[in-house]
Amino acid sequence: MLARIAEFPQQILSAWNVVQNTALPSALGEQVDAVLVLGMGGSAIGGDLVAGLVQETGRVPVLVHRGYGLPGWVNERTLVIASSYSGNTEETLSGWRAAAERGAQRLAITTGGQLAREANEARVPLVSFAYAAQPRAALGYSFTLLLGVLSRLGFIADPTETLMAAVRHLEDVGSGWQPDVPTEENSAKQLAVWYAEGLPVIFGAEHLGAVARRWTTQINENSKAWAVWNEIPELNHNVVVGLPYPKTLLPHLRITNLRSPFYHPRNTRRFEITRELVEREGIPQRDVHVSAETPLAEMLALIWLGDYVSYYQAMLNGVDPTPVEAIAYLKGELAKA
Repeated sequence: MLARIAEFPQQILSAWNVVQNTALPSALGEQVDAVLVLGMGGSAIGGDLVAGLVQETGRVPVLVHRGYGLPGWVNERTLVIASSYSGNTEETLSGWRAAAERGAQRLAITTGGQLAREANEARVPLVSFAYAAQPRAALGYSFTLLLGVLSRLGFIADPTETLMAAVRHLEDVGSGWQPDVPTEENSAKQLAVWYAEGLPVIFGAEHLGAVARRWTTQINENSKAWAVWNEIPELNHNVVVGLPYPKTLLPHLRITNLRSPFYHPRNTRRFEITRELVEREGIPQRDVHVSAETPLAEMLALIWLGDYVSYYQAMLNGVDPTPVEAIAYLKGELAKA
């Protein structure tokens, strides 16, 4: 897993090359009112990240669907993009097939499996890539391929220059999170130590809302540990009221505020007030931020930091971060039905 985490910048570059050299029909994006990304787990989070990044600048809304079937509004003017690392995710295949029945436009992103076979049989555009890893460890592909598809189809402005600058930024900031950097100089290791005896609670906003979710699921899967997430401003309408109890839990919480200079000013103020409320209850908390010139560079850097944190936490927990035995068991039981 550590090798795959370290390859994140290279994944992005490789994926960008793949998507730029994949044949896509020019007419595919001409009569589209919305884009719906189908995915689960590591494939879905790529959709979340792209949706959060482009929501203010995209030509059409980009939404993510986790589950079986499709929302009722999907029609022939919807582009349904099925993203499945294995190509065999049953929820994604369910929505993929429903999209054909609705007459929606379709595109697939996968390494192969049933999704690739059905896309080829239906002569539907297919963005295919090869990368041997757990799906969650291929986020550089699922995110970048989707971003590239949206750009190629004219739904967003060409992000090539910004993306390449973001990758260069990763190479700069990531040096401090490597295994050979001692804990006292390594912010990723410091967070892992802080998390190891507590319950991480990750707060994000706007383009970092999906990053908070990514941190949480990486801790779940890599560290084999509990973690939860939420977003500002929504958490200001409910979560803050529940801060006082249970008292026995409060010292074990590890509230982590993903801060950004790119947030709306009111959300920045909300973080400050929320921090005061958390401090009032004596709950441990830390602010986390990285220096970056663009929201994209900031997003990618924080994703990478969270991945390293989850790996180091796994080491502290004495577990192998790669296997996901509970998911394998669940799929096996479902296969019996």
